[in-house]
Amino acid sequence: MKLRTAVNQENGRQSGTEDAMSTEIENPVTTEGEIPITTVSEEQIAAVVAGEEPADDQAPIVASDQPTEDNEKPAAAPVVNQMTVAPPSFTGVEVKKLGYSLFLNIPDNQLECRCSYFPRNLGSMMTRDELAEHLMQHKVLEGIDQEACESFAIRAATGQMMQGVLLASGTAPVGGSDAAVEITAHPSTAVISGEDDSTDVDMYIVQTFINVEYGEEIGHVIPPGSGTDGRTISGKSIAAEAGKGLKCAIGKNINISDDGVRLTSTIIGRLCQTASEISVAEEYVVKGNVGFKVGVIDFKGFVEVRGDVLDNFDIIASKGLTVTGNIGVCTIVSEGDITVCGMDGQGIGKIVCGGNLHAHFVHDVDIECSGDILVDVEIHNCTIRCLGKVIVEKGAIQGGSCIARGGIEAQKIGSPSSKFTQLIDGMDYHDVEEMERLVTQLSEVQGRIVKSSSKIEIDALRKKTSELSRMIMAIKNKTDAAANAKINAKSTLYENVRLSLGSVTETIFEQKSGPLTIIENSIEGGLRFLSMTGLNVRAADIELALIHEMKASVVAA
Repeated sequence: MKLRTAVNQENGRQSGTEDAMSTEIENPVTTEGEIPITTVSEEQIAAVVAGEEPADDQAPIVASDQPTEDNEKPAAAPVVNQMTVAPPSFTGVEVKKLGYSLFLNIPDNQLECRCSYFPRNLGSMMTRDELAEHLMQHKVLEGIDQEACESFAIRAATGQMMQGVLLASGTAPVGGSDAAVEITAHPSTAVISGEDDSTDVDMYIVQTFINVEYGEEIGHVIPPGSGTDGRTISGKSIAAEAGKGLKCAIGKNINISDDGVRLTSTIIGRLCQTASEISVAEEYVVKGNVGFKVGVIDFKGFVEVRGDVLDNFDIIASKGLTVTGNIGVCTIVSEGDITVCGMDGQGIGKIVCGGNLHAHFVHDVDIECSGDILVDVEIHNCTIRCLGKVIVEKGAIQGGSCIARGGIEAQKIGSPSSKFTQLIDGMDYHDVEEMERLVTQLSEVQGRIVKSSSKIEIDALRKKTSELSRMIMAIKNKTDAAANAKINAKSTLYENVRLSLGSVTETIFEQKSGPLTIIENSIEGGLRFLSMTGLNVRAADIELALIHEMKASVVAA
């Protein structure tokens, strides 16, 4: 046996030099050829951990199953490992002693130290001071877990095999954050999480629209961060990696300030942000239907929908809207022109158009238009308020009501079933609504006069009546250069159609065939039914020509 030690067979203690061993330790055996099993008392453990030699009267006790004089078995103590070669899984730098091997596993980045302990049944176990010395010798100077080291030393003193115990940890460097764009513009519509109980969730809003005005601030560029340096367990500093520059490009219609920080929009539009670019767009194209995949649209620009717009998916497009398909029960709003194939609003749908409206058909829709309304086939049961002309090229205006200022023209007006249809032409619909309000108020005041018995109250109400009557007449006598009180029926004017032109309102009780033009008869009252002329010929000019012709006839007579 290649050992520089002596074994005392009487008490199982080992003595001799415990220098670092460069020679392999062969399996030690007793004279009987058996591997000795040694137990350790609590007093010995405390002494070993403290780095002291146990007293002679504290010699190890050989484990025995025989009862003591008190008929009690001695308490079981930890058993010292009987193996002489450490398992292959023990990796790292080995500190080899007679009674143990300590493996210090320190990775190349020196961010941790994990220790494994392999005890032998010869020599003394490792003490706390020896552990501290080994760590220092291998430059483990910082980040030492004292509590873990204490536990490791105690377990080592009892001869427990341990593997991969973390005794020291460094601090890894934290890389700097990459440059980024912080958006400061507020969204006009935003997706609300279903987890937010404080706000009602609109399931039709599935994407966020950030609309910006000309010159409005969009956001700021946040420069890359420098990061935070780290420290190894040997006390060396680890330089942090600085953040990278801005990954996304600053695209079209965005201006960058001279210091490279502030971003502003150069147009009115929608902020578009992808992983590779941030820009402001004037157009938004939907290649398909507007439904749950697209959601409600609120866009400061022009919107093109290459499909249908399903029920409840409203669209706001400030610069204009084109829908190649049909629109369901929705609210459609644009400050520009609107072009759609058709819309069936079912009495709920609404269109608010700041320009001209062009459609193939419209059914049961509330329409408010600042320009002209041009429909190819049919306007059915709609409520229309228009500041321009209303023209149906091939079909009819039937049912509902239509107020226009610049003229009304259709192939047919009314329906064969005599469905009630009301047309008011030559007036601003705002004035019509105001006059209806004043007339209602006048009727209420007159009713109060009839019921009142107080002379003072009656005089006050009569004064109010005079004021309301004056305001109504002011609206009727209002001169509007854009007004053209003229209705053209190219084919048929059906019965049960109420026509209001200027100060005249009449209901048609007998069907009339066209083509014919209807204007106000300013001389005799009522309406004139004339051979049809285009809406470009103003009703006032026709009436003036008729008056001159009548005067010329009188003079000639």
